[in-house]
Amino acid sequence: MHLQRLPVCLLILAVCYSCNNKNEASSTLFELVENSGINFNNQVVDQEYDNSFLFRNFYNGGGVAIGDINNDGLADVLLTSNMDENKLYLNKGDFKFEDITAKSGMKQDSMWSTGAVMVDINNDGWLDMYICNSGHMKNGNRRNKLYINNHNLTFTESADKNGLAVSAYTTQVSFFDYDLDGDLDCFMIDNSPMPVNTLGYTNRRDLPAAAWPVADFVKAGGDHLYRNDNGHFTQVDKEAGIHGTLMSFGLGVSVADINNDGYPDIYVANDSYERDYLYINQRNGTFKDEMEQCMKQNSFSSMGADIADINNDGYADIFTTDMLPDNDYRLKTLGAFDNIDQYRNKLKIGFYHQYMKNCLQINNGNGTFSDVANYSGVCASDWSWGLCYSMQITMA
Repeated sequence: MHLQRLPVCLLILAVCYSCNNKNEASSTLFELVENSGINFNNQVVDQEYDNSFLFRNFYNGGGVAIGDINNDGLADVLLTSNMDENKLYLNKGDFKFEDITAKSGMKQDSMWSTGAVMVDINNDGWLDMYICNSGHMKNGNRRNKLYINNHNLTFTESADKNGLAVSAYTTQVSFFDYDLDGDLDCFMIDNSPMPVNTLGYTNRRDLPAAAWPVADFVKAGGDHLYRNDNGHFTQVDKEAGIHGTLMSFGLGVSVADINNDGYPDIYVANDSYERDYLYINQRNGTFKDEMEQCMKQNSFSSMGADIADINNDGYADIFTTDMLPDNDYRLKTLGAFDNIDQYRNKLKIGFYHQYMKNCLQINNGNGTFSDVANYSGVCASDWSWGLCYSMQITMA
């Protein structure tokens, strides 16, 4: 058995394994499953207050989470919607699913749902669900929700009780134990509602969202860290070294032990304007953004990120996606690049080296990374929102 290749799966998260076996009846990688019981369409329609002019991320899409909510050994599916109803599908086996949304206790309440996570947040052996919400610029109806598993295919919404009823512009969250105290903490990325053309290329990276001279409904942006204190989550951005700025246009967050010190670190993929963040865990409850010390460049419009050891050297590598066209015609007709004066000005005020391309950052094992995306042939994949590392296995 040998590792043949590591394709980057874009737009949806999927992990697939295939076997090249002479006895296989089918030579296709996937087989269409019909009549599964999953009938879902995240349709968005421009309206008076919810539209692509007022809300920049109107067409970003929803989220998906997969996990075994009833401990029967089968993976169940949670799908979120922007303008319709979120759906929870129970796996009945043999690729048949039952829509249990109505009786599960899950309610969307006309929110604009985005990322979703299944996680055993209270360590009782049963998966709970956290659903992020965004949009609704005018009415602020975007409170994130935490559904605690009642062990009987029903859930109780408990975000407010646990300190996670955050009303922001949340893209995604990641639950992990950053301080190694035995419980799960929460890192949240928000995509700032600030129009990019109003920022004026000023570096306010360390100005917390709450301190910006803007309307209160705009201050709901920024990245946030919530420490788990006996089941209640306390916001600790400032003391933990998290930027929390409205300059952050977070579209992806990945967590891994970057430097093999036993503590989880954080990578945040930021869309255009702001550079990405690489938070190295200082093992004392704080983080330090060491992106500029570790990497010589990053993607300009980082859409998503994933972390894995792709070369099996024992160190975590990082991939980010961008929008560089993958053929010459689209590059010449759609490509847009900064002029040299603008680039130098942004570099001078602290926006670092950002280029419109995918970046494959190979961990050198000494605290630095080398971007080998061009060399590896994966620097351009057009408008790529997300990715995951997956292994395609060949069996002799």
